[in-house]
Amino acid sequence: MKIFRLLFCILGLCALRHELLAFTTVDSTDAKPKLLGWHAGIVQLFFATHNGQTSYINESDFYTIGMPMGLSLRTSGKLVFDLEVVPFFKPHLNTDKPYETHLLFHPGVLYPLGNNWTFGFRLAWENGYNQFGFTPLINKSFPIGRGASFFVELVAPGRFGPAKDSGYTQVGGIHIGLGF
Repeated sequence: MKIFRLLFCILGLCALRHELLAFTTVDSTDAKPKLLGWHAGIVQLFFATHNGQTSYINESDFYTIGMPMGLSLRTSGKLVFDLEVVPFFKPHLNTDKPYETHLLFHPGVLYPLGNNWTFGFRLAWENGYNQFGFTPLINKSFPIGRGASFFVELVAPGRFGPAKDSGYTQVGGIHIGLGF
């Protein structure tokens, strides 16, 4: 798990360094971000590891589903800023616990790798769970015509909190959706 996080961070820093170098060589009149598009989908978390304990999708206290929505802004280079919010729903299946909802504010940067592959790195603030962290991701899109695409994205959220001594939680999941 630690090697996975380290690899995502190194790739993200390399992409950001490359983009910042390209950004400094562009004429300032072209430096304004432009709306590239938007996306919507569903994110399903499969597992979470915290303090040596792993929870899986089939456990009623773990099962959560999110509905990400975002706007993408193109810079003068290849880097894309993506402003995403994700409402989450936790139904507590097969229990009498009430439903839970929370909102994830999830801004980040996306770096196209070619052949419809994209690497991304997002910051994360979860309102309702009082957690913060980051989310590295790798995305593969499939054009479906008229500027639209279907995509599949592997996400590896890392979260801290809610208390200062809560430690770190590593999560794995998949985000599928449509981009326009």
